[in-house]
Amino acid sequence: MMNSKLNFNKSKVMRHSFILAILLITLTIAVSAQENEQTVSFRTPHIELVFQPPLRSGINSDNPSNIEVPRLNLLVNLFENYMQYLNRLQKIATGTALRVLYAPDQALDSDIDDAKVIRLRETGLNTFLSQVNQYLKDRSGTEANYLLESADSLFTIPDQFPRPTSKVAIRTELVNHSFFQKSLEPDTDFCVIDDHRVITARPFQRSNRLFLMTDANDVCKSELLLGQARTWYADLKTSGDGRYLAFTDGMRPMIMALNASESKRLFSDDNLILLAMQWAPQKPLLSGVMLNNSTQERSFFIYDAEAASLLSLGNSELADEVNYINPHTCWSPDSRRILLTSARSVHLLDLESGKATINIVRVPNEIAEIIWSDDSNSFALVEVIGQARQRYIFDDLDYRKCVLHRYRIKPDFSVSEDHAQRVESRNTIKLVSFWTSDRVLYLEGRLISKKLNTPFWDLSSAFTANLTAGPATSASRNASAAELVSTPSALPLQYLYVFRNLDSKFKNIYDAGFNHSNNLFVDKFSNIWFIGLRRPEDVNQHQSVYNHRQTPYPFPEGNVSVLSDIPASKMLLLLKFLEEYNLRLIRFNNTISRMFMLANFSGPLNLWSGDLRKIVDGLGTSEN
Repeated sequence: MMNSKLNFNKSKVMRHSFILAILLITLTIAVSAQENEQTVSFRTPHIELVFQPPLRSGINSDNPSNIEVPRLNLLVNLFENYMQYLNRLQKIATGTALRVLYAPDQALDSDIDDAKVIRLRETGLNTFLSQVNQYLKDRSGTEANYLLESADSLFTIPDQFPRPTSKVAIRTELVNHSFFQKSLEPDTDFCVIDDHRVITARPFQRSNRLFLMTDANDVCKSELLLGQARTWYADLKTSGDGRYLAFTDGMRPMIMALNASESKRLFSDDNLILLAMQWAPQKPLLSGVMLNNSTQERSFFIYDAEAASLLSLGNSELADEVNYINPHTCWSPDSRRILLTSARSVHLLDLESGKATINIVRVPNEIAEIIWSDDSNSFALVEVIGQARQRYIFDDLDYRKCVLHRYRIKPDFSVSEDHAQRVESRNTIKLVSFWTSDRVLYLEGRLISKKLNTPFWDLSSAFTANLTAGPATSASRNASAAELVSTPSALPLQYLYVFRNLDSKFKNIYDAGFNHSNNLFVDKFSNIWFIGLRRPEDVNQHQSVYNHRQTPYPFPEGNVSVLSDIPASKMLLLLKFLEEYNLRLIRFNNTISRMFMLANFSGPLNLWSGDLRKIVDGLGTSEN
């Protein structure tokens, strides 16, 4: 039944897309030769809005759709509610609807019939209210005295927005965190604090605001955390202890304590913009990489949120290394050390001693991934030798090989490689985590681009799950005979499903939930690997690995592993659910037991969450 619903939705989308295409042709839009996104539509009972996303102004600039899409979501919600309100009062003619075109980068023909289509010039609420009111005044049956004069009044209209909840959301016991307040402001970004606390971003009159959402005893509450941004809030990340929030305002990093009412900007220089940042797992320490837009120089920082100060790094060589390709910081599990990767090198920063060691590892080729051991005294990385032959199609046979290296950190901060645990493969090697008996769990298999660019990848038949050979260093001399394994060994892998949240780095807008009223903007890869393996109790459930490989590699940037003993048939239902409902912004709690997502299952784009096993069971119990 889910498939039939999907086919029905697809047919509707195709029909409406055809109508919109005809509309765009009749409007004679001068479309530019280069586009970064297809035409996007927003549809409610009384509004049909067509949006042609603008291009980025530069490689280091923010994507304008990061702001435009959330504002259009808010605009559509407010004005659908406005039209419902006027209809209920019978102050406009029955059947009155708005057809709106917003193409900020396009030159619109002056012959467009403004009597039929509203040409939106910008997303200011007062500007659009004036255009809508004039459009309504020009139609018979409108009582102009009842039209609102200020956009502020749009927020005071009783909520009439239609909210039919999707059956699948009911069946899987998903919780709508915005249901109890029925806000017309959509949720457009979020970060998870713990099982019952989430921070969301919502567009408002001028920019957006941050809210703290709590869910306890089947009651969802929302409180304003931070008022409107100077530019736009994004990149929400909470510290491991749940006490601090890091985010950006116009690409400038900010920090705030969740029990405070004010935020602090980390750098006063407007030329400095954030490229990446990560919290330490166990301490309120934030590391990141900045870019100076004026000089194009990059810099590395560590901020102590508890002390409210930047830490002095005191090593000019370390600062120089950030200017090489692919700079990235990786915290140790105990939060005492950082591995900084850049180009083909790995550098170590030990915070307790204040010592920075440059080039503790330097390999001849590209570093794809790196992970820490649980004791923070070892790490493993994957080196990729060769390069892609095609720009858009990935085939790992284009490369010479992948090499897995495992290193130990000595007391003097030098490292030694355990050659017994080295693995070479003609195919792809994907790191997962350190495993029991001081071995490394990795995935290995043949990887090639799919003919159809869909988010769900079934790699079960192409990949195997393996453990490296047992360690051969002095650290393992007391190991039992069973632990002294001389060769890599395969584990009984039930399945390997991957959900790829972006179709490409340049496809960023999605109708998440297929309600069509709101759209989701997401620009960072967050690939979820569902691995059918039983996890030992002493292995951490939350495994996240950053991948440095570039296009055409299909799984760059963020990668989260979900190790589970849920049967393959049930897990397959979950992957189909994510794919068929186009859910592209998904996050988990620390134990990977609860899944959070943005979806328009009930009108506006809202934050939903549910117990992972209940979702899986609900998908398999009855028809949608």
